[in-house]
Amino acid sequence: MMSQTQWKKLIGKKKVTDGIKLDGTTNVFHKLYVDQKRAIWFPEELNVHQDAVDWGNMTESEKNLFTNLVWYFVTSELLVQNVLGESFYGYIKDPRAKMAMTAQMFMEDIHSDFFEMVLNTFAMDRERVYNMTTDNPIMRRKQALVAEAADKISMSSWWVNPDSNEGQKAILHAILLSNIIQEGIFFYSAFALFLAVRETGKMKNVCNGIDLVLIDESMHLKLGIELILQMLEDNPSLGEDMEFVEHIRSTIIGCTELELEFVRDQFGGNSIYDLSYAEMEQYIKYITDRRLEELGFAPHYLIQANPLKFLQKQDLMTLQNFFEVTPNQYTNF
Repeated sequence: MMSQTQWKKLIGKKKVTDGIKLDGTTNVFHKLYVDQKRAIWFPEELNVHQDAVDWGNMTESEKNLFTNLVWYFVTSELLVQNVLGESFYGYIKDPRAKMAMTAQMFMEDIHSDFFEMVLNTFAMDRERVYNMTTDNPIMRRKQALVAEAADKISMSSWWVNPDSNEGQKAILHAILLSNIIQEGIFFYSAFALFLAVRETGKMKNVCNGIDLVLIDESMHLKLGIELILQMLEDNPSLGEDMEFVEHIRSTIIGCTELELEFVRDQFGGNSIYDLSYAEMEQYIKYITDRRLEELGFAPHYLIQANPLKFLQKQDLMTLQNFFEVTPNQYTNF
């Protein structure tokens, strides 16, 4: 567990990323709004129907994992959208942060649209896909963690006073679960599996869409981190409560172990898309260490390098460092 001094250093990290100069100050939230606005893309730009031959040539285990990945995003993007609108938005005071979050909500709609298009293009069993959220116990636990944290700060519940210390803790914890853990660990695990499909030469058009979703989610991850850093700067007492600090760290590690359980269940002891569970385990631990460091903690798993070589070859800076996003990575440029 890190010391109070280490946690307080987070406050000084808030302005690492340059924002747009407004009234003589740097505002990272405005930059995130501008970046998202410039990054808009539309599912219709992607010819996913051209992957029909690949879909027909996939093995049953490959199809099953691919379908599960689509299912995961179809339901999870809806969860993210609901959490943002019904829980976080009302507590955000910085108008530029609200703009960035509004842009995120629109982008989540685009993602839902894209995965619906994939679902329809390959005639996946819609009822089965949507029922997987309740039928798969590990998936149910993953989504419940995010939903329950969001419910506690729902504007309609009045369970928390946002001006109280306990209310601030609940809000920070909910942001952590949604924007950092779900979008920065759970989603990145799924992204790696999708891109492993492309490495086999299959489903290239769908995976081109995954590239775009990944870049978007990297900005949403960054928005969550910046919101947490802002809360720590505005409320130093949060970082002085070491029981709460340890709760944040242990939540990240506990959710990683849950994701490992989920992926292990999906692989069932087999290698799929020329990828083994052992490789995915190392990758998920590597991603978790990066998230811990981005929040000021020491790495837990001590995985120094991305173990998935095919991701290192991807022409996407976000796979190495989500702070680096350039406009030419989007279809609109």
